[in-house]
Amino acid sequence: MSLDFFEFSKEDQAQWDEFIINSSFGSIHQISAWKNLQEKIPGRGQVLGFGVRENKKIKAVVLCVRMTTGLLNKFWWYSARGPVFDPQKDKKAGDLLITEVAQRLKKTGGMFWRTDPYFREFKFPVKTKTATQNYQPTDTLEIDLTKTDEEILAEMKRKGRYNINLARKKGVKIIAIPNGKFTAQDLDDFWKLNNQTTERDSFSGHEKSYYEKFLKELKDHAVLFFAELKHQKVATAISTFCGKKAIYYFGASSSAPELRNLMAPYLLQWEMIQAAKEKSCLTYDFLGIAPEGKTNHPYSGISEFKWKFGGERKTYMSGQEVIFKRFWYVLYRMMKKIK
Repeated sequence: MSLDFFEFSKEDQAQWDEFIINSSFGSIHQISAWKNLQEKIPGRGQVLGFGVRENKKIKAVVLCVRMTTGLLNKFWWYSARGPVFDPQKDKKAGDLLITEVAQRLKKTGGMFWRTDPYFREFKFPVKTKTATQNYQPTDTLEIDLTKTDEEILAEMKRKGRYNINLARKKGVKIIAIPNGKFTAQDLDDFWKLNNQTTERDSFSGHEKSYYEKFLKELKDHAVLFFAELKHQKVATAISTFCGKKAIYYFGASSSAPELRNLMAPYLLQWEMIQAAKEKSCLTYDFLGIAPEGKTNHPYSGISEFKWKFGGERKTYMSGQEVIFKRFWYVLYRMMKKIK
């Protein structure tokens, strides 16, 4: 059977999404709705999609987002958790996809193309350089949702189970807002908690408009959650549910000591795990923990919280970059390092 390279079009959307949803290497980052989201975010531009078919059946795909730099109109391309294909069964299709996409992106004038697929290891058919920065974490924590609640709870740290029960006893309630049906007040409540968290933990988040677009454009997959006590929002999270994968994407909580003592984020996580099960997801991904042995990693603090839920470490290869314009690539990397 011959392999056919193609460029994404609206006519491909249903087949494309079906392939991503059914692939163990696919995720929310490569479905057509993700393309729509990225094209609405300032600083990002056109999103190109490419694929390979065999006998009219999709074997490999990738979305490539144009990322602006603010440096003399220079830009680069990014494929979050892509390309998507089975590197064991469909390596020929994957190699063709990567080779053809690299040639096409080079012609656009971009500086480089970064990929970070769900591969533990893979030899690219084109020359690559290990990325100096990973947008997607190399290490993450996953819970196997095929296990019973009793099994999942038994594998948690004792403190994790205790805090879930404590939040329940304190009267914390969890509400879920699916399908993009959040209100302006809901978004404000999320934003206030998000600001408290970024200030408390000294990290930068996205603009408020980003979260609004995320929930609207991914409305069939993204759900906004709140933990409440007597109608007061004390913690929040956004999770995505796409095919077999549930991902805990964003989370925030109040900095008020009396509210932090409620341990609401623990009950919130447990209820999101239950929601993932109800949607027939097979895994619940905590989206990033510190690599093994890296005690001073930026994820060290949040990793301690996540490990209380048990689960299994998953480690993927670092992002890979295909360089198109070496001079500008080196200059851009130097500027990023200085910044």
